[in-house]
Amino acid sequence: MPPAVPLEPPADFVPLFEAEQAALLALLHDLGDEDWRRPTPCPGWSVLDLACHLAGDDLGLLARRRDRHFGTPPPDGASEAEFIAWLDELQDGWVRAARRLSPRIVIDLLAWSGPQLIETMSDEDPRACTAQVSWAAGSAPVPVWLEHARELSERWIHRQQLLDAVGRPPHLDPAVVAPVLLGLRWAYPYRLSQSGPAADGDTVEFAITGSVPTEWFLVADGNGWDFRKEAGNRIVARVSTSADAAWRLLSNNLRASARDQVVVTGDPKIVEAIWKTRAIIGEPK
Repeated sequence: MPPAVPLEPPADFVPLFEAEQAALLALLHDLGDEDWRRPTPCPGWSVLDLACHLAGDDLGLLARRRDRHFGTPPPDGASEAEFIAWLDELQDGWVRAARRLSPRIVIDLLAWSGPQLIETMSDEDPRACTAQVSWAAGSAPVPVWLEHARELSERWIHRQQLLDAVGRPPHLDPAVVAPVLLGLRWAYPYRLSQSGPAADGDTVEFAITGSVPTEWFLVADGNGWDFRKEAGNRIVARVSTSADAAWRLLSNNLRASARDQVVVTGDPKIVEAIWKTRAIIGEPK
């Protein structure tokens, strides 16, 4: 069953959007003509393509959340694989059409949409259990704060990909990385609940090092898995990774050559589920 995501948000996500948007616009304003044509970690997408995708994210979210306009609903009864295929085609279609836009126009669109997006989210109750985050709960409703966390992580991760594309180091400010990970980590209890039954007290211990050193305990209670402050009565798996490698693995951005930065040991079934868990709508790579 889906995890019981708490109503109380672990961080105030909305104010982080303003800083994230400022950092994105500063990066885009600083790019040269050649930079816009560079390939990104998103297959087939250039830097300009990825910036167009971000503009599309903003506009689509405003249409849905502010204006209650759902112009491209997903197909009814779609399986997870069918939904992924539908979303990939939708996003790729937008990017193909947006290639007629210049970098200046895309920057102007992002500068226009960002403040309205922040205003829209500020008006929402983060504790209202009316949102959907499929990689954390399937079709079950979750608190709005988790949707805010997803939208922040989407934009932050894409900015890291842009930095990577133009040869600049990642931006691992703990003030943003910590809230991003607190949202992304909810993919783990959802996927572990699909890997088979677990005994009460079975625990997966996460040791996170790097810019946000911390420890998480994911404990089974017979109905599913939940994050707790202390371990249960039996450690069945351990995960040791840096904050940088953690977000990269969860978002399909961990290169094969860097997989040794994530160490997962314990019950083979749990280990396999951890390696395959992604906090995105997409197949693990």
